[in-house]
Amino acid sequence: MEEDKLTTDHDNNILEHADNKDNEQKDKDTKQDKQDVPITESPLQDDPIADSFVDLDINKDESTNAWRESSEGALDVTPVAATTANSNDNRPLESGNDSSLDPWQEDTSLLNGRDSPDEPIPVTVAPVVHVEHHDEQENLDKDISHTKGFYNANDLKEIVDLEVSGQLPDWLVCEHFTVGPGTYDIKYMRKLEVDGELQHVSRYFTFGHWFDGLPLVNRFDIHGQRNSISYRNRLTCRRLIDKIRDNHGYSSRHPGGLFMTKTNQTVLTKVVGVGATSKPDYEPCSARVLPSIPGMDGRLFCQNRGKHIQELDPFDMRPTRVVTWNEVNPAFKGYTSCPNGQFDARTGEYINFTMDVGYQSTKYNFFTISDRNPKGALIGSVTAPAAYVNSFSITPKYIILAIFPMLATSGGMKFSWNESILESFTFNRSQPTLFYVLSRQSGQHVATYRSDACFAFHHVNAFEDENDNVYVDIICYPDDTIAQQLMVEGLRNPTQMKPPRLAASELRRYVLHTVSVTGSRHPSTAGGNGGGGLFGAFRKTTPATNSIPEASYNKWLQPSLELPQVNPNYKLHAHTFMYGLGFSASSSIADGQIWDTIIKANMRDRTIAGAWHEKGCYPSEAVFIPRPSTGPGDEVAEDDGVLLSIVMDSARSTSFLLVLDAASLDVLAKAYLGTLVPLSFSRGSYRLYTNQ
Repeated sequence: MEEDKLTTDHDNNILEHADNKDNEQKDKDTKQDKQDVPITESPLQDDPIADSFVDLDINKDESTNAWRESSEGALDVTPVAATTANSNDNRPLESGNDSSLDPWQEDTSLLNGRDSPDEPIPVTVAPVVHVEHHDEQENLDKDISHTKGFYNANDLKEIVDLEVSGQLPDWLVCEHFTVGPGTYDIKYMRKLEVDGELQHVSRYFTFGHWFDGLPLVNRFDIHGQRNSISYRNRLTCRRLIDKIRDNHGYSSRHPGGLFMTKTNQTVLTKVVGVGATSKPDYEPCSARVLPSIPGMDGRLFCQNRGKHIQELDPFDMRPTRVVTWNEVNPAFKGYTSCPNGQFDARTGEYINFTMDVGYQSTKYNFFTISDRNPKGALIGSVTAPAAYVNSFSITPKYIILAIFPMLATSGGMKFSWNESILESFTFNRSQPTLFYVLSRQSGQHVATYRSDACFAFHHVNAFEDENDNVYVDIICYPDDTIAQQLMVEGLRNPTQMKPPRLAASELRRYVLHTVSVTGSRHPSTAGGNGGGGLFGAFRKTTPATNSIPEASYNKWLQPSLELPQVNPNYKLHAHTFMYGLGFSASSSIADGQIWDTIIKANMRDRTIAGAWHEKGCYPSEAVFIPRPSTGPGDEVAEDDGVLLSIVMDSARSTSFLLVLDAASLDVLAKAYLGTLVPLSFSRGSYRLYTNQ
C-alpha cells in the first residue's frame, strides 16, 4: 500500500475537471425530488463524483448468474420485458417490425415475453428533455487537445431529444449502442495526522490505462424518416464505484480484469473472493457491446477482456446479471475469452474461444452458439503459447488464431494470479508470430504458419479463394509500444507520452498458402507457457520454428489506422473498402497526438479513398451500417451505407453524434449531445429496423 499524502497537483487537475462537470449538472441536480436524495453525513458529500450517484436505486437482492438450464439441457432464456412510457413518441422502434440482415439484430417482439401470463411487464420510465445546439456567440475553448476525453463522464438521468443538424437517410431507423470508459478517477477520504491533528484528506484512485476505465454505455434511437435522434447513457458499475471508494482501490478477482492499473491494494485482496459470483454492477464490461447474442435474445450485452458477459436492460441499460462462458456451458472452460467474437451471418453462428492456461501448456477452446443450439458446442482446441489475444478471424471453412509474441511471463503464473495484462505478458522480439488454422467442420487443427514478430489489437477480415489460400487482413505494429502508450497519464499529459509520437500501424494482408494441402500441424516453438518461473522450469524443448511453413504478407496500406471496420455483409468474403481511425496531415507529424480522422481505404487499389476531419474534433470508432435492400431489383453497393461515430468537440467541451455517407464521407447529419462522452477504444454495434 503506497504511503498516504496530501492532495497533489495531479489530484487538483482531476478536481478541476470533476468540479467543472459538477457545475454543468448543478441545475439538473437541484430539480431532483428531495426524496431521491438520501441524507448522509459522509465526508464525501462535497465529492462531485459521489454526488452524481446519490440517487442510485440499488437492488439489494442477489442476482442469478447464469441462464437457467431447462430439463432438456438447453438454455432457458426468458427475457424480461421493458419499455418506455410513450415509446411510440420518443423512440422509432415498435414490436413486430421485420429486422434487417444485420448480424447483431433482433426483433423487439422478443422483449414482450413473460415467465407467466400474470406477470406484469416492468416499465422503465424516464423524463425526456430537449437539447439544442446553437453556434451563435459560443465561447470556444482555446485548448482543442484530446486530453479532455480522458476524464469522468456525466451520467444522464433522462432521455434526451437531440437537435439534428442535417438530414438522416429515410432508411436509417435503428438503435445504436457504444461502450467505453466513463469513470477514471474515484475520490476517497483518509484520516491523516497533520501537525498533530487528525484531518480528512482527499485522495484519488485512478485507473491507469485507457482500457480500464469503468464503463459508460450509450444508446441512440435514430429515426431517419422523422429526422430525429434521442440519447441516453448509463454508468453500469455504480456500486463498484462505491466499493472502490470504501476500499481506496480496486483489485480484479479474475485474470484479464485490468489492462494496466496499480490497484492500491494488498496481495491478500487478489485471492479473497476469487471465483466468487459477481453482482451485476460489480463487473466492469467495457470492451464490446452487442444488442444480441444468438440464443440469448431480448437484452443488451457487454463483454470484458476476461470471460464475463454483463446483461443489461436494453432501454435504460441497467445491469441485470453477469455470466461467464463456462456458466453458459461447462465445456467452455478457461480463464479468459476474446472480447471480439465473430459472427457468421450465413450459418447464424457466434464463434469465440476461452483460453485455458495450464501448468505446461495453454489450450484455446473454440466454441459456437446459435439460436438452434443456445447451449453451444465446442468446435475444437489448439495448444499454443499463452498470449494476449484481442481478436481472431473466421472464413466459411476455417478459424484463424494469430498468436503474436506478447507472451505470458512466469509460466502464466502472474496472469493466473490476476495481475494486469501488461504486467503478465511481455513482447518477445525473438519469437515469431504464429497462425493456427482450425477446420470449422471437423474441429481439427489443420495447419500452422509462422511470420515475423509483430503485435496487433484488431483483425480486419479474412476470406478464402478457390485454391484454398486464406487471406487475413490485420492492423499490425512492430511491437507492443502502442499498448504502453495508451496509459492514462500519457493521454492526459501528451508531453509525457513515451516515445513522444504514437506508434504507427500498417495494414498487412497475410496469405496462408493452400491450407488443405499444406496440412502443417507443427506445434509452436513455445507450446508450453514460456518464461521460466514455477511453470516454465518444466517446459520441454520443442521443434524449431523453421520447419513451419511461412505466411507471406504485403504491407497493404501504410497510413496508420485503428479500429477497422468493413461492411458486415462482406465479412468472411473479399472486400473492397475498409474504414478506420487515422491521423490528419498535421497530427501525423506532431508529438503526443492521437487519432483525429475517419478514413476510408480502397483495398483493391491500395489507396486512401476519403477522409473526414475537423480541427479539434476526435472521433471514436466509426460503425458501418449498410443500407438494406428494398427488394430483388435493388442491388446495394458495398459502400452504400452510413458511418456513425461519437466525436468529442474539444473547443466546445462536448460531444456529438456524427453521421457520414459511407461512399463519399460527406456529413449527412450531426447531433450535439449536451455532454462530453470520453473517447473510446471499444467496439459498438447497432440494431437496424426495416419496413417502417
